[in-house]
Amino acid sequence: MLSLIRNVSLLVLVIATGALVATALPTLWGGHLGGATLRFHMMASGAVVVLLPVYAIARLLMRRLPATESVMEMGAFRTLLIFGIATIATMFVCMLPVASTDTMHELVELHGWAGLAMAAAIAAVVYTTFTREKTA
Repeated sequence: MLSLIRNVSLLVLVIATGALVATALPTLWGGHLGGATLRFHMMASGAVVVLLPVYAIARLLMRRLPATESVMEMGAFRTLLIFGIATIATMFVCMLPVASTDTMHELVELHGWAGLAMAAAIAAVVYTTFTREKTA
């Protein structure tokens, strides 16, 4: 059951991250998020905010099982957690009434870079997870 939760949450995280990257692409060329694109970005981000902790807990509980994880697999997982939390935290702090306008702009910029790194990390997690399962 734990394996099912891990795999389904990873699948939805991959799909949601793909949607987040696709909707954020216009910002790389000086555009901005607005309208339906922003709405879709917000919906996909909700899935990431909910499922990243679910995936992390399922993955950590599975570590108790006899199967060992490679250093590469644990590194990819930790990188996903670090950049996933950074992506979530930058936007969360931006929503609080404590940041100035300049700080908000910097946080949004950091949010984009952390999100891009999270997308690369989730690709590494998928690669290391499924190459391990193929060889096991």
